[in-house]
Amino acid sequence: MFIGFLLLGGIMHYFDPTENLFLNSFLFSGRFTIFTGLILFWIQSVRSRLLPTRVRTYMIAAGIMMICLLAVQVFNNRIVGDAAIALKLNRYSKYVYWIPQTVNPALFLMACIRICRGGQKKQKWDEWPVMIPAIFLSAMVMTNDLHHLVYRPKADYPELMIITGRYSQGACFYLLYAWIILTIAAGLVLLFRETGRRSAMGIALLAGATFAWFFMLMMNMLVWDWLHVHQPYSTQEINIFGMLGVLEVCIRNRLIPSNENHTGFFAQLGLPMMITDPGLTPVYRTDREITASEAELRESLKRPVYPQEDTRLSGMPIHAGYAFWTEDETELHRENRRLEEANEILSEENHLIEVENELKEKKAHLDARNRVYDRIAAALYPRQKQIEALLEKTEPGTEAFRRTLGECCVLNAWCKRKSNLLLLDEKTLTKENRELFLALQESARFLRCCGIEAAAVGEETADFPLSCIHDLYDTFEAIIEACLPDMRRMTVSLAEDGIRIAMETDHVPELSDTVLPVEQRSSEDTVFLTVRCRKGGTAA
Repeated sequence: MFIGFLLLGGIMHYFDPTENLFLNSFLFSGRFTIFTGLILFWIQSVRSRLLPTRVRTYMIAAGIMMICLLAVQVFNNRIVGDAAIALKLNRYSKYVYWIPQTVNPALFLMACIRICRGGQKKQKWDEWPVMIPAIFLSAMVMTNDLHHLVYRPKADYPELMIITGRYSQGACFYLLYAWIILTIAAGLVLLFRETGRRSAMGIALLAGATFAWFFMLMMNMLVWDWLHVHQPYSTQEINIFGMLGVLEVCIRNRLIPSNENHTGFFAQLGLPMMITDPGLTPVYRTDREITASEAELRESLKRPVYPQEDTRLSGMPIHAGYAFWTEDETELHRENRRLEEANEILSEENHLIEVENELKEKKAHLDARNRVYDRIAAALYPRQKQIEALLEKTEPGTEAFRRTLGECCVLNAWCKRKSNLLLLDEKTLTKENRELFLALQESARFLRCCGIEAAAVGEETADFPLSCIHDLYDTFEAIIEACLPDMRRMTVSLAEDGIRIAMETDHVPELSDTVLPVEQRSSEDTVFLTVRCRKGGTAA
């Protein structure tokens, strides 16, 4: 369609010079409208198809300058004309006519440089210096009245009139044409070099567009005048659309980053997405649209928001706008709820396990305590039965009963201290301890109930293991019980390897059934007994 309208504009220009003024005006206006519309259409397509890069900016600027060139051309040919009353206005319009012709090639070369550099970061030099000669030459044209380096009046005409036969070209005029030719040629060389690195088909398309451009220029300069045929297109129009054709080929060859067909691509995405401009106006959106207010969109740029319960909206800034997308978290929330329920069940089970462990620990503690109590009961039971038997065979109130009570007190003292020792273990017993001395001391104290002067004397601490303490105390108790009827006085003390007993007694019975062996030595009426602890002991 674009080419069709372009051909239609050329046909209207070809038939423009007619004798019918109304038809001439219609054809001229139609041609200008068609060409301007085509350029505007191309600018809009470039704006929507290309990513926001410098190349796109240069191409849009070149399109605007092309429209300005057509507008100035209309002003020169139809509005000002060659009327003598408007010669000065005509002259300055001719000056302005050169500005887009000078700037456009510069923009074309800048776009080509940027295309060749691709996505590289900014280097030591930029393409902007290319614009400096264009600005300089434009300034030279606009100040031509001061120096006449572009147009200069002929000697017969004191005032410059840019009318055929009344002016000649200066050095700057040829410099303008040299600038236009060199910049366009340099741009084409860069494009051919860059395209050659990518594909042979791209070279063919670019060569075809370039050939069509210069073929039309040659037709204008050599053929139409020789055939005396009115030109379908002016040289400036050929340059405009030739340049557009070359840039369009660059887009087709993907030399310029483009988002062509991104609209269709976005529409087919399953994930709801949207790309907006900086004002949050949607540019691309999927078929599954995002339903959110502007406030929610702005908030999602900072943190995810939930327009609906299970819909998470996120956003992020991108080049020249923002991207937004939503995620359906229904399944995630469902799994989270299942996970919470599982955690609750696990928590309850853990609590039950903790309670069970506590109960097991308590039971183990009770079992251990019961085992200790069983040991105590088993160790004390014979003495308890002995006490019971003594009390049963003695009549209360008699002298023998008092003697029996004293003996029972001695046995009870042993039971008390024995139970205390059985409650101890090797872990809780300190290395240096008084347990044996305290037991001996208490038994000696209760011997007084039997009328016996007894005492525990000497060093109070010892480092006997618990098993030795049991053996020594049991042996001591057996000696006391055996000697109790004839004993009058007794002292006991701790030795390095056991205990020593000194007692006054009339008779010492045989002591062969004791836990530990007893060494006996007599001196007059005093008996000395030594009990040595065997290593390891035999605790009850």
